[in-house]
Amino acid sequence: MITYPNLNHLQYFIDAVELGSISLAAQKNKVTHPAISRAISSIEKYLNLELLEHKKKYFKVTKTGFLVASHAKNLLTQASQFEALCSSPTTDKVLSIKIGISRTLTDIYLSSLLREIKKQFPKSNVQVKVGTTNEILRDLADDKIDLGLTIGGEKLASLKQTVLKSGQFIFIEKNSQRKKKIHLENNFFLITEPREETEIFKTCYHQKHGAFMENFFVLNSWELIANQVEQGLGVGLLPDIFIDKYPKKTFRIINIPWFQCSYSILLHQKKSAALNQLTQFATSNLTQGKISK
Repeated sequence: MITYPNLNHLQYFIDAVELGSISLAAQKNKVTHPAISRAISSIEKYLNLELLEHKKKYFKVTKTGFLVASHAKNLLTQASQFEALCSSPTTDKVLSIKIGISRTLTDIYLSSLLREIKKQFPKSNVQVKVGTTNEILRDLADDKIDLGLTIGGEKLASLKQTVLKSGQFIFIEKNSQRKKKIHLENNFFLITEPREETEIFKTCYHQKHGAFMENFFVLNSWELIANQVEQGLGVGLLPDIFIDKYPKKTFRIINIPWFQCSYSILLHQKKSAALNQLTQFATSNLTQGKISK
Protein backbone atom coordinates (compact mmCIF):
# COMPACT_ATOMS: atom_id res chain seq x y z
CA MET A 1 0.00 0.00 0.00
CA ILE A 2 1.35 3.43 -1.00
CA THR A 3 1.70 5.97 1.80
CA TYR A 4 1.85 9.71 1.30
CA PRO A 5 3.47 12.56 3.25
CA ASN A 6 1.41 14.25 5.93
CA LEU A 7 -0.50 17.11 4.27
CA ASN A 8 0.19 19.40 7.22
CA HIS A 9 3.91 18.73 6.76
CA LEU A 10 3.61 19.73 3.11
CA GLN A 11 1.93 23.00 4.15
CA TYR A 12 4.73 23.68 6.65
CA PHE A 13 7.32 23.15 3.90
CA ILE A 14 5.48 25.37 1.40
CA ASP A 15 5.17 28.18 3.95
CA ALA A 16 8.84 27.93 4.87
CA VAL A 17 9.83 28.21 1.20
CA GLU A 18 7.44 31.10 0.43
CA LEU A 19 8.25 33.04 3.63
CA GLY A 20 11.95 32.26 3.49
CA SER A 21 11.95 31.47 7.21
CA ILE A 22 11.22 28.47 9.41
CA SER A 23 10.34 30.80 12.28
CA LEU A 24 7.77 32.68 10.20
CA ALA A 25 6.32 29.40 8.96
CA ALA A 26 6.00 28.28 12.59
CA GLN A 27 4.23 31.52 13.53
CA LYS A 28 1.82 31.24 10.60
CA ASN A 29 0.85 27.67 11.47
CA LYS A 30 0.95 28.23 15.25
CA VAL A 31 3.47 25.46 15.88
CA THR A 32 7.03 25.41 17.19
CA HIS A 33 10.20 25.97 15.21
CA PRO A 34 11.34 22.34 15.78
CA ALA A 35 7.95 21.07 14.49
CA ILE A 36 8.56 22.78 11.14
CA SER A 37 12.12 21.41 10.96
CA ARG A 38 10.98 17.86 11.77
CA ALA A 39 8.22 18.08 9.15
CA ILE A 40 10.67 19.13 6.43
CA SER A 41 13.12 16.41 7.47
CA SER A 42 10.36 13.79 7.24
CA ILE A 43 9.52 14.90 3.68
CA GLU A 44 13.20 14.75 2.68
CA LYS A 45 13.45 11.28 4.18
CA TYR A 46 10.29 10.11 2.45
CA LEU A 47 11.43 11.44 -0.97
CA ASN A 48 15.12 10.71 -0.38
CA LEU A 49 15.87 14.23 -1.66
CA GLU A 50 17.59 17.32 -0.28
CA LEU A 51 15.07 20.17 -0.26
CA LEU A 52 16.94 22.73 1.87
CA GLU A 53 20.61 23.57 2.30
CA HIS A 54 20.95 24.69 5.93
CA LYS A 55 23.36 27.57 6.56
CA LYS A 56 24.42 29.05 9.90
CA LYS A 57 21.55 31.56 10.22
CA TYR A 58 19.40 30.79 7.20
CA PHE A 59 18.58 28.11 4.67
CA LYS A 60 18.73 27.96 0.89
CA VAL A 61 16.07 26.16 -1.12
CA THR A 62 17.49 23.70 -3.65
CA LYS A 63 16.23 23.52 -7.23
CA THR A 64 14.57 20.25 -6.29
CA GLY A 65 13.06 21.95 -3.24
CA PHE A 66 11.36 24.60 -5.38
CA LEU A 67 9.99 21.91 -7.68
CA VAL A 68 8.65 19.85 -4.77
CA ALA A 69 7.07 22.96 -3.21
CA SER A 70 5.26 23.70 -6.47
CA HIS A 71 3.95 20.13 -6.76
CA ALA A 72 3.00 20.13 -3.09
CA LYS A 73 0.98 23.32 -3.54
CA ASN A 74 -0.96 21.75 -6.42
CA LEU A 75 -1.56 18.63 -4.33
CA LEU A 76 -2.99 20.64 -1.42
CA THR A 77 -5.28 22.56 -3.79
CA GLN A 78 -6.61 19.30 -5.21
CA ALA A 79 -7.04 17.87 -1.72
CA SER A 80 -9.07 20.92 -0.71
CA GLN A 81 -11.29 20.60 -3.79
CA PHE A 82 -11.77 16.89 -3.09
CA GLU A 83 -12.83 17.63 0.49
CA ALA A 84 -15.35 20.25 -0.67
CA LEU A 85 -16.77 17.87 -3.27
CA CYS A 86 -17.23 15.10 -0.71
CA SER A 87 -18.76 17.35 1.93
CA SER A 88 -21.46 18.77 -0.38
CA PRO A 89 -21.99 16.59 -3.47
CA THR A 90 -24.01 18.40 -6.16
CA THR A 91 -25.72 15.16 -7.20
CA ASP A 92 -27.66 14.88 -3.93
CA LYS A 93 -28.07 18.48 -2.85
CA VAL A 94 -30.46 20.98 -4.40
CA LEU A 95 -28.58 24.26 -4.76
CA SER A 96 -30.25 27.61 -5.24
CA ILE A 97 -29.35 30.98 -6.70
CA LYS A 98 -31.20 34.28 -7.00
CA ILE A 99 -30.25 36.50 -9.93
CA GLY A 100 -31.20 40.12 -10.59
CA ILE A 101 -30.74 41.29 -14.19
CA SER A 102 -31.48 44.35 -16.30
CA ARG A 103 -34.09 43.62 -18.97
CA THR A 104 -31.68 44.66 -21.73
CA LEU A 105 -29.20 41.97 -20.65
CA THR A 106 -31.66 39.07 -20.59
CA ASP A 107 -31.29 38.51 -24.34
CA ILE A 108 -27.51 38.46 -24.04
CA TYR A 109 -26.81 36.43 -20.91
CA LEU A 110 -29.86 34.79 -19.37
CA SER A 111 -30.69 31.92 -21.77
CA SER A 112 -27.07 30.78 -22.04
CA LEU A 113 -26.56 30.97 -18.28
CA LEU A 114 -29.73 29.01 -17.48
CA ARG A 115 -28.83 26.39 -20.08
CA GLU A 116 -25.38 25.83 -18.54
CA ILE A 117 -26.82 25.67 -15.03
CA LYS A 118 -29.38 23.08 -16.14
CA LYS A 119 -26.62 21.00 -17.70
CA GLN A 120 -24.22 21.17 -14.73
CA PHE A 121 -26.76 21.28 -11.87
CA PRO A 122 -29.86 19.34 -12.92
CA LYS A 123 -31.09 19.63 -9.34
CA SER A 124 -31.14 23.38 -8.85
CA ASN A 125 -33.48 26.19 -7.87
CA VAL A 126 -32.95 29.34 -9.90
CA GLN A 127 -34.94 32.53 -9.32
CA VAL A 128 -34.60 35.45 -11.74
CA LYS A 129 -35.83 38.97 -11.13
CA VAL A 130 -35.77 41.60 -13.88
CA GLY A 131 -35.35 45.15 -12.60
CA THR A 132 -33.67 48.51 -12.96
CA THR A 133 -30.06 49.05 -11.93
CA ASN A 134 -31.10 50.78 -8.70
CA GLU A 135 -33.53 47.99 -7.83
CA ILE A 136 -30.87 45.33 -8.38
CA LEU A 137 -28.28 47.12 -6.25
CA ARG A 138 -30.85 47.60 -3.50
CA ASP A 139 -31.81 43.90 -3.60
CA LEU A 140 -28.14 42.94 -3.28
CA ALA A 141 -27.74 45.19 -0.25
CA ASP A 142 -30.84 43.60 1.32
CA ASP A 143 -29.62 40.03 0.56
CA LYS A 144 -32.64 39.39 -1.67
CA ILE A 145 -30.44 38.23 -4.58
CA ASP A 146 -27.00 36.59 -4.90
CA LEU A 147 -25.81 38.07 -8.20
CA GLY A 148 -26.73 41.17 -10.17
CA LEU A 149 -26.17 42.01 -13.86
CA THR A 150 -26.55 45.63 -14.89
CA ILE A 151 -25.42 48.22 -17.41
CA GLY A 152 -23.47 50.62 -15.25
CA GLY A 153 -24.31 51.35 -11.65
CA GLU A 154 -23.05 53.06 -8.55
CA LYS A 155 -19.68 51.89 -7.22
CA LEU A 156 -20.28 50.49 -3.74
CA ALA A 157 -17.62 49.40 -1.25
CA SER A 158 -19.77 46.50 -0.07
CA LEU A 159 -19.91 44.94 -3.54
CA LYS A 160 -17.44 43.15 -5.75
CA GLN A 161 -18.19 44.58 -9.20
CA THR A 162 -16.62 42.91 -12.24
CA VAL A 163 -16.66 44.41 -15.75
CA LEU A 164 -17.91 41.85 -18.28
CA LYS A 165 -18.08 44.08 -21.37
CA SER A 166 -17.95 47.76 -22.35
CA GLY A 167 -19.64 49.96 -24.94
CA GLN A 168 -20.96 53.43 -25.74
CA PHE A 169 -24.24 55.26 -25.26
CA ILE A 170 -25.61 56.48 -28.59
CA PHE A 171 -28.47 58.55 -29.98
CA ILE A 172 -30.76 56.93 -32.54
CA GLU A 173 -33.58 58.13 -34.75
CA LYS A 174 -36.04 56.33 -36.98
CA ASN A 175 -34.37 55.30 -40.22
CA SER A 176 -35.87 56.61 -43.45
CA GLN A 177 -34.97 56.63 -47.11
CA ARG A 178 -34.67 60.39 -47.08
CA LYS A 179 -31.79 61.60 -44.98
CA LYS A 180 -32.13 64.97 -43.37
CA LYS A 181 -29.94 67.20 -41.26
CA ILE A 182 -30.72 66.82 -37.58
CA HIS A 183 -31.21 69.96 -35.54
CA LEU A 184 -30.89 68.52 -32.08
CA GLU A 185 -31.80 71.70 -30.26
CA ASN A 186 -35.25 71.56 -31.94
CA ASN A 187 -35.85 67.85 -31.45
CA PHE A 188 -37.43 65.83 -28.67
CA PHE A 189 -35.08 63.65 -26.66
CA LEU A 190 -36.24 60.35 -25.21
CA ILE A 191 -34.22 59.47 -22.11
CA THR A 192 -34.57 57.23 -19.08
CA GLU A 193 -34.95 58.20 -15.43
CA PRO A 194 -31.94 60.08 -13.98
CA ARG A 195 -28.82 58.02 -14.55
CA GLU A 196 -25.19 58.92 -15.08
CA GLU A 197 -25.48 59.10 -18.89
CA THR A 198 -28.62 61.26 -18.83
CA GLU A 199 -27.03 63.75 -16.44
CA ILE A 200 -23.86 63.86 -18.57
CA PHE A 201 -25.96 64.58 -21.66
CA LYS A 202 -27.90 67.38 -19.97
CA THR A 203 -24.62 68.96 -18.87
CA CYS A 204 -23.11 68.65 -22.38
CA TYR A 205 -26.27 70.12 -23.91
CA HIS A 206 -26.12 73.13 -21.59
CA GLN A 207 -22.44 73.72 -22.37
CA LYS A 208 -23.09 73.47 -26.12
CA HIS A 209 -26.27 75.57 -26.39
CA GLY A 210 -25.99 77.81 -23.34
CA ALA A 211 -29.43 76.75 -22.13
CA PHE A 212 -30.95 73.93 -20.16
CA MET A 213 -32.60 71.17 -22.13
CA GLU A 214 -36.39 71.46 -21.99
CA ASN A 215 -37.65 69.33 -24.89
CA PHE A 216 -37.38 65.79 -23.53
CA PHE A 217 -39.54 62.88 -22.42
CA VAL A 218 -38.54 60.59 -19.56
CA LEU A 219 -39.44 56.94 -20.26
CA ASN A 220 -38.58 54.27 -17.73
CA SER A 221 -37.13 51.65 -20.10
CA TRP A 222 -34.83 51.54 -23.11
CA GLU A 223 -37.30 49.22 -24.84
CA LEU A 224 -40.01 51.86 -24.52
CA ILE A 225 -37.62 54.51 -25.84
CA ALA A 226 -36.76 52.37 -28.89
CA ASN A 227 -40.45 51.73 -29.59
CA GLN A 228 -41.26 55.45 -29.49
CA VAL A 229 -38.26 56.31 -31.68
CA GLU A 230 -39.56 53.73 -34.16
CA GLN A 231 -42.85 55.65 -34.16
CA GLY A 232 -40.97 58.84 -35.05
CA LEU A 233 -41.50 60.62 -31.73
CA GLY A 234 -37.91 61.87 -31.35
CA VAL A 235 -34.32 60.75 -30.83
CA GLY A 236 -33.47 58.25 -28.11
CA LEU A 237 -30.46 57.79 -25.83
CA LEU A 238 -29.58 54.10 -25.54
CA PRO A 239 -26.58 51.79 -24.99
CA ASP A 240 -25.29 50.60 -28.38
CA ILE A 241 -25.75 46.96 -27.35
CA PHE A 242 -29.52 47.47 -27.09
CA ILE A 243 -30.24 48.00 -30.79
CA ASP A 244 -28.50 44.77 -31.85
CA LYS A 245 -31.77 42.86 -31.47
CA TYR A 246 -33.56 45.09 -34.02
CA PRO A 247 -33.32 44.72 -37.82
CA LYS A 248 -30.25 46.53 -39.07
CA LYS A 249 -32.09 49.35 -40.90
CA THR A 250 -34.63 50.10 -38.17
CA PHE A 251 -32.62 52.98 -36.69
CA ARG A 252 -29.98 55.46 -37.76
CA ILE A 253 -27.24 56.37 -35.29
CA ILE A 254 -26.78 60.11 -34.83
CA ASN A 255 -23.24 61.35 -34.40
CA ILE A 256 -22.99 64.02 -31.69
CA PRO A 257 -19.32 65.07 -31.36
CA TRP A 258 -19.89 67.01 -28.13
CA PHE A 259 -21.42 64.06 -26.28
CA GLN A 260 -19.56 60.86 -25.46
CA CYS A 261 -20.43 58.45 -22.67
CA SER A 262 -19.23 54.89 -22.24
CA TYR A 263 -20.76 52.13 -20.12
CA SER A 264 -19.74 48.82 -18.60
CA ILE A 265 -21.80 45.68 -18.14
CA LEU A 266 -21.19 44.81 -14.49
CA LEU A 267 -21.54 41.64 -12.47
CA HIS A 268 -22.29 42.52 -8.84
CA GLN A 269 -22.00 40.31 -5.78
CA LYS A 270 -21.81 41.09 -2.10
CA LYS A 271 -18.26 40.80 -0.73
CA SER A 272 -19.42 39.31 2.55
CA ALA A 273 -21.70 36.68 0.98
CA ALA A 274 -20.86 32.96 1.21
CA LEU A 275 -21.15 31.55 -2.32
CA ASN A 276 -22.40 28.01 -2.84
CA GLN A 277 -21.14 25.87 -5.73
CA LEU A 278 -23.94 26.99 -8.05
CA THR A 279 -23.24 30.68 -7.45
CA GLN A 280 -19.51 30.07 -7.89
CA PHE A 281 -20.21 28.27 -11.17
CA ALA A 282 -22.38 31.11 -12.48
CA THR A 283 -19.84 33.74 -11.41
CA SER A 284 -16.94 31.87 -13.00
CA ASN A 285 -18.72 31.37 -16.33
CA LEU A 286 -19.83 34.99 -16.53
CA THR A 287 -16.46 36.52 -15.63
CA GLN A 288 -14.58 34.20 -18.00
CA GLY A 289 -16.83 35.16 -20.91
CA LYS A 290 -18.31 31.68 -21.34
CA ILE A 291 -21.87 32.98 -21.01
CA SER A 292 -22.91 35.35 -23.77
CA LYS A 293 -25.16 35.35 -26.79
